Order: sequence, then structure tokens, then C-alpha cells
Amino acid sequence: APDDQQIARKDQLIVTTNVNVPAPDIWNPYIPGTFILQGMNQNLMEPLFMLNYETGNIDGWLAESYTNTPDMTQWTVKLRPGTEWSDGQPLTSDDVVFTIQMLQQYAPQLNWSGAVKQWVASVQALDDRTIQFNLTGPNPRFVMENLAGTTSQAIVPVPRHLWQGQDPVTFKYAWNNGAGAIFSGPYVVERFSSTEFDYKRNDNWWGAKTGAFPLPAPLEIRRPWVGDTGTQLQMLANNDSDVEGPQTPSQLNALVAQNPKLVPYGQQGWVDPCPRMLTVNTTVSPWDRKEMRHALSYAMDRQQIVNVVNEGVGATSNFIFPTYKAMQPYIDAGQEILNSNGVGEFNLDKAHQLIEGQGYKMGGDGHYADANGKTLSMDLIAPPFMEPWGRMVVQQLQAVGIDANLRLIEWGTFRDQTGRGQFEAATDWDGCGSVVEPWFGMNRYNKSWVNPVGTAGTEYVDNTNNAGRWSNDQYSALMDQMGQLAIGDPAVMDLYKQALAIWADELPDIPLVQTPSYLLFNGTYWTNWPTQDNDYIQPPAHWEHFLKVLTELKPAQQ
Repeated sequence: APDDQQIARKDQLIVTTNVNVPAPDIWNPYIPGTFILQGMNQNLMEPLFMLNYETGNIDGWLAESYTNTPDMTQWTVKLRPGTEWSDGQPLTSDDVVFTIQMLQQYAPQLNWSGAVKQWVASVQALDDRTIQFNLTGPNPRFVMENLAGTTSQAIVPVPRHLWQGQDPVTFKYAWNNGAGAIFSGPYVVERFSSTEFDYKRNDNWWGAKTGAFPLPAPLEIRRPWVGDTGTQLQMLANNDSDVEGPQTPSQLNALVAQNPKLVPYGQQGWVDPCPRMLTVNTTVSPWDRKEMRHALSYAMDRQQIVNVVNEGVGATSNFIFPTYKAMQPYIDAGQEILNSNGVGEFNLDKAHQLIEGQGYKMGGDGHYADANGKTLSMDLIAPPFMEPWGRMVVQQLQAVGIDANLRLIEWGTFRDQTGRGQFEAATDWDGCGSVVEPWFGMNRYNKSWVNPVGTAGTEYVDNTNNAGRWSNDQYSALMDQMGQLAIGDPAVMDLYKQALAIWADELPDIPLVQTPSYLLFNGTYWTNWPTQDNDYIQPPAHWEHFLKVLTELKPAQQ
């Protein structure tokens, strides 16, 4: 590998990460809890398709097209010509079939394996470019949900010639004869530690060789871990990094004043698909009672959270959907149901009434206690980057008489404890996933995802489906029904309203606020960033879609 000195700053792309990776030698994306946002997801792994939020299209990546039978039970995917692994071996249908069969065989122990086991009856290679998926039932969203992914990642193929004979539950897939993990993307691993991951461009990348995509311009991508937000932002201002997310509009404006080459995504930020929530474990008393969950919701002053955390930018939220154009008809149609159940309303009187109705009495210390004198408390966990929301939630719960306390825990631990249901409450984004239609996010509350407490959930990269372990037969049946209808089917709306009425009455999860994301790109070394005015793809630098950005960036300095 070339020395750092040999690669000029103008040829490097530097993206900091705010997470320290405790096990940097695990490059197997299917082990639950594996951290993939250190570049594995954006530089190495490639999905078959990508969902483009800006156009609403499912674009081909490793694959060029898909077709389905009218009954939606059989899907055929065609790979692009000339796809290859970074070791030069051909990437064929056999690799895709091998990956899907591995997920089937090892369910539920691997990420994505639950969905594959639920939906894929069998999969076969028709020739070296064509894969046929035979489903267990009609699923109009099969490609979008699993092979394109609605948020940060999708199922990605792994190379059969390196994985065959390995136990995928323990296979780290790390360093191997001096070469890093082999995937198919435009970069390969150069070096790594728990504090920095560096990648060098694969000049022999299939995507450029076949003319499917331009070869990315950066020769090297560096992803150092910087634990402190202030330091991260200063690095951007000093041109020591190329993309960051300031946490507030005033931080953004101060940075742009300091360095005029910095380009914001847009003044109001990009709306992240994941509204922030207060998730409670419905197996833990007293949050197993809907009255207590509604009390928590009434105690939340959502506008104050927007004012304090987001300096007044962005909206409050009374459900799990982001305020995207495609979601607006559903958001509008649901307001009456949500309002009549008081979801989103700040009302301390109602909160007190509900808590007292459950037998709690206010003590002299300002906290409620039950008949035995036990204080009503809440242990709230959050990963470090969720601290601003967590602090506000604790403050507001204290104000209503609940002795809440915030515990910040490392991301990997947080993901593991919520997945296993070994937590009382969390500030997270547990309902996110619907970006073009209601089913995906709402189906995350399906009882089918509920594992016993202590057993990991494996369904989703950032959060486990139904971490709060709410189980409702009627709601789940409506989700199963909705899942069989094509996107845009007029019958979806009625099922949505019926399911929403159950959700709003039971309130398994407490919605808080929309999440504006203030992205700042550095134009000193690279141009053609995905901004609001140049929105060729959604902009987060930690998602798989950043592959597309890598192929679009242009050098600012020759």
C-alpha cells in the first residue's frame, strides 16, 4: 500500500465517523451488531439495486433489471454484465444464490435472515446472470425492501469462493493474505484499527471497466474516528475533512462564515427518514399498560424539543413517518385518528390523571410512588449521538413526576440491548423505514418480529424491528394484509387507517420530533455534492447510496 505521504490531500476523501468500532476486524455484515458504517457499507459492499428517494425509482447497481409474475410470487433479477469481486474473480448468480441460501439456512441468527426465511421459498440461478426468487406468498415490495433497501442498507452478495465452508455466525472475514475483506465495490481495504479505516481505490473496479459507472475520482478514502463533535466540525472548517453533520443551524452558519468553500445541503437541512422516538419496552412494568404509555406521551413537550435540540428548525412528530412528499397523503389522512387519541398533545393534566388512575401518588420529593412506596422511575438508554434528545426527554419526565435518568452507552451495546429487549426505555428511531408508502415502518410493529427477551433481533441494520416487543393480533393481521397489496393500491389507505386506530389507541411507541439533518460538504477538494439543488440521490455519507456519490464527485483542483 502506498504511504500516506504519496497520496495528496486533493486526491483523498476524508469522512469522519463518530463511533469507535470495538471489533474492527469483523467484516461480516451479517453478524448481528456488526458495525458497517465505517466504510464497509459505502465503499466496499454493493447492493443489487438502490432506492432513489429523489426520483422514487429503484435503480440498478450490481443488477440491471428485475421482473415479476403478475401474482407477485416470483421475481427474476438480471445482473449487469462483467460484475467482479475485488480479487478479480467473476461475481455471478451463484454468489447471489449462495448468499440468500446462507441467510435461509442460518435464520434467525444473521442480519436479514428473518425476512429471507419468511419470504423466500427457494432461489435458483437460471444462468450466470439470472437469479429467480420463488416466494412463500405474494410480496409486491420484495425487491424494494430487501434487495434495494429503504434506508441505509440492503442485502448484499458475498463471494461464495471465500465464504463456502465457513460458519457465517462466527466468520469474521477479516485480513486475508494481506488483502482486506473482498467485496465488489470501487474501494478495497488499505488499513484499519478501532480508530481509523482507510480504503484505496480499486482501479480495476468492474463498474468502471464495463462502463456501467465512472471510476470514482478519490484515490483514497480515510474514515478516522473523532469522538468529539466540536473537533469534527473544526476539521471540516480547516479542510481536514470533506463532509460533516453540524447538529444545529447556528453551528452550520458559523462554519460557513469561517470557510466560504463549505456547501450546505440546504438551509432547512435534509429531513432524515427517521423521526426521533421514545421507545419503551412493553414487557417491562408499568410500560406494559397503555395508560402509562399515553401518560409518557402527554408529558412530552415536543415543540420545546424542536426549539432546544434543533433551534426551532423542523417539525414535531405524532407518528413514525418522515414528512416526505410521498408520505404526505398518509400523514394527512391519519391526523384525525392521532388527534382523537391525543397522540402528540402536550398536556400535563392528562398525564397526571393517567398516572394517578394507575394507583400512583405524588410524594414530597416531586416523584410519584406506588402503593408500596416504590418510586416511579425510568432507566432511559441512548447512544452518545442521541444525548440531546435523551436529556430533553429526561427533563420532561422529571417535570411530570417520573424519576427518569439517562444512561449513554456505546452504539454496539445499545444496538445489542435494544435488540434483545434488555432495556426499559430508549431514545431512538424505532419506527423508521417508510419513505414512499406506509407498510414498511408500520410493519416493524408486527408481532411476527417479537423474540423472547434475551434473544437478539436480526432484522434491520440500525434498529431491531419491534424492539419494544408489542404484540397485537389485530394490528399484525392488518399488516400482513397490507403487505400483499401493491404500492399505491387504493385499498392500502383503508387498512392503514384501521391499523393506525389500533396503534394510536395502544401507543406502543412514543413519537417525538422530525429529524432535520444539517449536512455540510466541503468544496475545497471535491465538487458535485448531492445538495438540495443537485439532488441526484439522498445525501447521507453513512448509507449505501454514498457509492453513487463517490462515482459523481469531481476534483475541484486539477
